[in-house]
Amino acid sequence: MNLRTIIAVLGLAVLAAGCSTPTDGTATPTTSPSGRTLPYGGAPKVENPLPDDVFSLSPCQALTPEQIKEQLGSEIPGKPDNDAVPGCTWTNSESGGFIGVSFYGNDNDGLSNAYANVRPRMKRFDALPPIQGFPAVAYSSSPGPFSSSCDVNVGVTDRLSFLAHVAPRDSKANKADPCPLAADVANDVVTTLKQKAGR
Repeated sequence: MNLRTIIAVLGLAVLAAGCSTPTDGTATPTTSPSGRTLPYGGAPKVENPLPDDVFSLSPCQALTPEQIKEQLGSEIPGKPDNDAVPGCTWTNSESGGFIGVSFYGNDNDGLSNAYANVRPRMKRFDALPPIQGFPAVAYSSSPGPFSSSCDVNVGVTDRLSFLAHVAPRDSKANKADPCPLAADVANDVVTTLKQKAGR
C-alpha cells in the first residue's frame, strides 16, 4: 500500500468515525440515528436534496472514463474499495495522480459528521461555494494550500454525503493547491448523481 492510499484510508476512517447505527432509509429523515436534529455542528442544510436511493450505483460509476482521462491523463479503470464505506479509487501509476470517491450512507449524518467530527482534526477546513447547489467543504490534514492531497465532502441530503479525495501527480505534490482539483472531481460526481436522479 503506497503513501497516497494510506492517506486516503486514514481520511475515510476519520470521516467514518462519527457513524451511528443504520436506519432503514425509507424516507429522508430530519434526525440522526442518535436523535440529533440534522443538520448540526454548523453544517448547512441541503435545500434541494437528491433521492435517498441516489447511492445505489457503484462509486466506480460515479466518474466516466472521459472524466477520469481529463483528471488523470488516461482512462484508468476504477478499483472498488469497500473496506470502510463503498468507494472506488483510480491511480495513474506513471504520474502518481490519485482519485478516490466514497459514498457515505444514512448512518453517517452527511456534512454534519464532517463539521462535528472531522473539522476538529484537520489543519485546514474550508466551506466551499455550493457545487451545483449542494453544500461542500474541503479539508486537509496539512495547513495551507500546498499539500499532497485534499478531500472535498459534498452533502446531497442532510443524511447522505460523498467524498472526493484527490492527490495531484508527483510533480505537483506540495507545490499546488489540490483542493480545486478535488472540487472539480466532486462536480463531476454531482453531475453523475443528478443524471441518475433525473435532474
